[in-house]
Formats: sequence, C-alpha cells, structure tokens
Amino acid sequence: MDNIINTLKTKFAEDGETVRIPLMRKNKFFKASLDKDGKGINVSNLAAQPLLSWETFVETVKLLEANNGFAVKGSAMKGKLGDELLPLNSVEGNIASKIHKVNEGKKVFRRVSPVSGILVWAGICEHGRGTLLLKNNSYGNQNAN
Repeated sequence: MDNIINTLKTKFAEDGETVRIPLMRKNKFFKASLDKDGKGINVSNLAAQPLLSWETFVETVKLLEANNGFAVKGSAMKGKLGDELLPLNSVEGNIASKIHKVNEGKKVFRRVSPVSGILVWAGICEHGRGTLLLKNNSYGNQNAN
C-alpha cells in the first residue's frame, strides 16, 4: 500500500506544495498540502482536525478493493456510526471505525469530502453518485476480496 502514499506525494510534487482540490459542488475548492512532519495531508476544510493521516487513504483504498472497487461515501452529517446512513462499510464509516476508533452508535467527524476529493485529484478514484469508485485496482493486495 506504500504506492498509494507515493502516488499522492508524487502528485503534490507535480502540482505544488499547496494545491486546490475541487469539491463535488461546482466552483468549490479546498486547499491541501503535505504535512510538514510527514504524517499525511493537511486540508483547509477541516478546521478542527485538518490532518488526514496516510493510513486514512490506505484504509480507504483497502475498503474499495475489498468491495470490488466501490463503496458508498456515508453521511456523518445525518447518521450515526453503524446505522443505515453511515454503515461501517461506507468510506466515512470505515475511516471513523478503523482509523479513529469511534464506537458504533456514535456521531463522527466528517472527513469524506477531503478524503475522496484528494483520491480523485490524484487519479486513484472517481466520484459516483454518493459513492467512491477505485479507478485502478493495482494499489494494494490483488487478492483483497
């Protein structure tokens, strides 16, 4: 899974230290930059917790690979972890449970927009309607099903 991190770092090397990443809404952007301590990517649209760890991106791609390259994004705004709006196997639910160790039934901090935006910007994923799709299943374990 190191190649996911390398892909992201390479994209920053190509596009600049701080980049504007488009959101799903037209003409809306957030800024992203590599963390100075090498822990991941800092984003401008998560003021309270701007750091997205490398493991967040790796775990998201693992989830997609395990689900044939597809996962619903999930709604942290309306759901609680493990319910129908925020299932554990959604991008948002997976990040909350596996990375941030949030327990089922709890509210979670919304991270799906910058995570999916960065993965799309880097060419790893593409947006679907309420979903995230893996573009190329060559990032991790080919037997991840």
